[in-house]
Amino acid sequence: MGFTYEEAVEKLNSLQSGHVLLEKLRKAGSFDQSKKQDSLTRMKKFLDRIGYIPKDFDKLNLIHVTGTKGKGSTSALTHIKTGLFTSPHLVAVRERIRINGKPISEELFAKYFQEVWDRLEATKEETLFTDIPRDKKQEAIQLLRLHPDKPAYFRYLTLVALHAFVQEKVDCAILEVGVGGENDSTNIIERPVVCGITALGLDHISVLGDTIDKIAWHKAGIFKPNVPAVYFEQLPEATKVITQRAQEKNVSLTALYASQISDLDHIEIGLAGKHQRYNALIAIELCKIWLKSVRNIEFKQAVPEEFIKGLRKVSWPGRSQQLNMSETKYDSESNVIWYLDGAHTIESLQVCTDWFQQVIRQEEECHNILVFNCTHGRDGDRLLETISKIQPFVHFEDVVFTTNITFKKGYAMDNANNNVSKEELTVVQKALTNSWSSQNSDFPKNHIHTVGSIEEAVEFVLSQSKQSKKTIQVLTTGSLIMVGNTLTVLGFEPQ
Repeated sequence: MGFTYEEAVEKLNSLQSGHVLLEKLRKAGSFDQSKKQDSLTRMKKFLDRIGYIPKDFDKLNLIHVTGTKGKGSTSALTHIKTGLFTSPHLVAVRERIRINGKPISEELFAKYFQEVWDRLEATKEETLFTDIPRDKKQEAIQLLRLHPDKPAYFRYLTLVALHAFVQEKVDCAILEVGVGGENDSTNIIERPVVCGITALGLDHISVLGDTIDKIAWHKAGIFKPNVPAVYFEQLPEATKVITQRAQEKNVSLTALYASQISDLDHIEIGLAGKHQRYNALIAIELCKIWLKSVRNIEFKQAVPEEFIKGLRKVSWPGRSQQLNMSETKYDSESNVIWYLDGAHTIESLQVCTDWFQQVIRQEEECHNILVFNCTHGRDGDRLLETISKIQPFVHFEDVVFTTNITFKKGYAMDNANNNVSKEELTVVQKALTNSWSSQNSDFPKNHIHTVGSIEEAVEFVLSQSKQSKKTIQVLTTGSLIMVGNTLTVLGFEPQ
């Protein structure tokens, strides 16, 4: 019997608790750290178990994209009736896998999810017993129920996406890197048509390193021998690493520069912000290289006429998104406007705050509220400093620090997070509260609020709207997951 969508998502969420399972496996005698396999070797084994080898994906005519700011935006601009794999999702996990720009249906997601699951199930015992001694058999059988034989959440979705794109016979598949590049599960592919690196920032520092050159090294790890690549101008230390890694693999490297934004002076871009114009430059170049290589179509002009309509129509919810309450289930609260941006690095928050200042109404008849969250492990102090800099100009009257938990009763199914405890979330909130108070010493403490869920943050905003005739302008930022959960609470589903 086939999985329902809900069953598929429940099983997917069960793959989040990787750190717990690994500890149990070690106690069962499973892993010798001295023989630890690298991540891509393990990924190849998962591919083999579901019936693929990396070369099978060459026919997808792949575009591989990495970078911190604008990864999703670049991918959105580039999709030309193709398959698209992005992360994270906002409201529904199926948003991560798109055919012709639209999220696959619940039925298709469940179908392809189950096909991968069943193939892994068929080989799980022989796989597990190669790592666990036979005298630990009973413990191993118990562990089988917790799926230690399967890849973690993002890797599993990578398998589902690649499987779906093969089954759907897409002409071009665009893969967006999850974290880094060098060791990312999407880097299992061997022969993309072209690779792209957007602007870099200090993202995922606990995994990739704390300097821009270390991060550049990981990002440039997607380069493949003799495969062309495009990158946006970086800081000198990052450029040095990128060009060096390109030379090592004989990569034909195209650099794009901020000065080239003038090519887009009279062209409308569907996504707000100067940074999206930089991303558009990358997307245009990726498309040009892809079309020349795969379809033998060559363009001479900087921005081909055929691309202009796509640039104008592109949209990506959760990035520089303005949402009126009439578009939500709370349409009676007409005096509230939401400004949502999933910015989660210092650089992207600077872009976000610039955008917010440009688009809001600057007048006394407005009540501005900040709803903020940052995921555990990010530098909350420095992120808040970026927002504090605009406080003298936008005058937030209330600041709400929320967890990423969707509802009072818990997470929405598609956005459940089993990897972080409630205690950790509380610690983050307290730290953010202290940071805001120290950075804005004259800000009234009774206007700083901490809530346990995004539903409560929305309720706070609605309570303010009922007490005031002013226009309530709400900046919601710091975490794309939080932005997605906010859209869930508001009843808005991205297409």
